[in-house]
Amino acid sequence: MKTKVIALALVAVVVLAGGAFAYLRFMAPAEDAAIALVPKSSVIYGNLFIRPSNDQKMALDDLLQKFPGVENTDDALDKLIELIDAELGKEGLSYEEDIEPWLGDQVAGFMMPGGSSEMPNFGVLVESKDDEALRDLIERIRQQESPDAEIVEREHEGTTYEVVEDEPGAPSFAFLDGFFVAGTEEAIKATIDAQGGEALQDSERYNEATEGLRDDWLGLFYIDGGALFSLFDDEMQMTPEEKAVMDSFGLGSQSPTAGVAYVTSDTIGFEGSGGVPEEGPLAGFGSFAGSGLLPELPGESWAALGVPDVGRLGTTFFDLFAEVPGFDRAQINSQFRAETGLDLENDLLSWMGDAGLFVQGTNVQEIGGGLVVESSDPAKTAAALDTVEDLLVREGLEPRPVSQGGLDGFSIQAPGMPAPVYFLGGERLVITYGQTATDQVMSPDATLEDAATFGSGVDALGSGFDVSFYLDVDAAQAFAESLMSFNGQTDPVYEQDVRPYLEPFGYVIAGARKDGDTVVSKVVVGVP
Repeated sequence: MKTKVIALALVAVVVLAGGAFAYLRFMAPAEDAAIALVPKSSVIYGNLFIRPSNDQKMALDDLLQKFPGVENTDDALDKLIELIDAELGKEGLSYEEDIEPWLGDQVAGFMMPGGSSEMPNFGVLVESKDDEALRDLIERIRQQESPDAEIVEREHEGTTYEVVEDEPGAPSFAFLDGFFVAGTEEAIKATIDAQGGEALQDSERYNEATEGLRDDWLGLFYIDGGALFSLFDDEMQMTPEEKAVMDSFGLGSQSPTAGVAYVTSDTIGFEGSGGVPEEGPLAGFGSFAGSGLLPELPGESWAALGVPDVGRLGTTFFDLFAEVPGFDRAQINSQFRAETGLDLENDLLSWMGDAGLFVQGTNVQEIGGGLVVESSDPAKTAAALDTVEDLLVREGLEPRPVSQGGLDGFSIQAPGMPAPVYFLGGERLVITYGQTATDQVMSPDATLEDAATFGSGVDALGSGFDVSFYLDVDAAQAFAESLMSFNGQTDPVYEQDVRPYLEPFGYVIAGARKDGDTVVSKVVVGVP
């Protein structure tokens, strides 16, 4: 119990003093020094810069000034220190006297093989600029929380480390190359070995996962999913059938993934990178990075999703699940046909190409949207719509014939529905809600490519990225507020405590690009 108290107290100091400051302290180069101490075998690694690069600091400063209640970065720091001190004070500590004197530039953590799912091998690294000050803090915590607990010195490869009480599973720590490292004893030994050339920075898998990412960031994560799955394979206590299902997805052969968080003066960005397997059940998914029909959707859309080659994507999923024990492809098609009169693969997926889904309208009266899918076989598309129409008639609805923009189909309007739903087919399948949305799909005055906010998002993503998702935050917020005030009343909590913090945001956009065998994905939140 004594060892747990000390371990928890140390972790609390790391989280409060390191993690909370990772986005707000500055004035040091953004060089990942911790990576040289992280074991090469690590399956998870994360790093937060307490003091990011000057560029990231200045960008963060610009962003903070756009939110209410923060005059500048120093003001934000002062307020954050007050919050941290309120928690540290419960332990008889303060940031200025007990943390600031030794806290360095970054905080990192890793998990490595060994241990168990209940207590894996892990390590936490905190950069220290004054080891003696930190040693003094540790001793004061020990004296306060567990005065009878003994700290024992041990040695590995000529390097001294310390264990809190000489018993199996006791927490350990060491001071290595300007870092305080705490964790399991095996993890501490591995960090010592990392100094001799067994560090994660020397791992080919790590370098391949991070190669396509930007160099200047606030935080980074790395996960070797295949190794992580294999690591806990036995711990999961799966039945042979469950294990066969997992193996059919190739989880044990997954390539590592990595990602970074960063800011610019008007965006918050998240960028991830992962390898695409050349063979195996997941090999086919690397070719589905693309925008689909998203850029061609109506320019007034405030939410849009693009999917490339829907038919092939669906067939690829079928092929993937075909390897799963108990999955009966023929039975699923048979059940779908029994319910709809359509063969899922032959009557639908076989002709479906790029697709786009959109929403527009900022109040209940104007809301609209729809789905657009390219067709490689207009005759099959028309036949599928005829089958859907017959099904709706059997359900008691009364479709009305519609022709627009060279497409034929029908519309339905169920009782209580403010506007009709249109089903049109030919060279494209178009399913829309509302006449305005239908008109704008068939003959748009402008597309998303022409929209200024969308263009800003595309620029923020960067060259080579295909947009797959877009959200205009201002328009979405206006629609949400119209719903909240539908009864003529407003929510004072929302108006005072939520809305001011939403207003600085302009858009959210996501996309991906494929570089050889690697897919780089990015999400950008605009704060214009």
